[in-house]
Amino acid sequence: MVAVEETDGLVVLRYLGPPLPGDEAAYLDALERIGARTAPFALILVLGGIGKLSPAGERAQNLWFKRTRAELDRLCRGLVIVRPGFTEAGADVFRRLWRFPIRIAPDEAAARAAVRDFFA
Repeated sequence: MVAVEETDGLVVLRYLGPPLPGDEAAYLDALERIGARTAPFALILVLGGIGKLSPAGERAQNLWFKRTRAELDRLCRGLVIVRPGFTEAGADVFRRLWRFPIRIAPDEAAARAAVRDFFA
């Protein structure tokens, strides 16, 4: 299941399992939607039970990272990642991609609390 919620400068992208047909395409479309934003925002990424992207999906995601890097650095106030078992080492991969703050939260409620700091 892929869902994007956009409210008052907060974008929440949920990509949760079990994976269904079309989820990968919906996830990549959601990334495009986020990359097309023109106003400042903070992002919460909620992932779980989805497995890996296909090789084509990985390529598309990596191209999106490269194509949108400068604009996301300009507009994104910060990212909070919610993913079971996700570690600081995993977050460091994202920190090498972008200059904005990146945090990990155990659940969406904690992520919503953490994201408030990005708007202070």
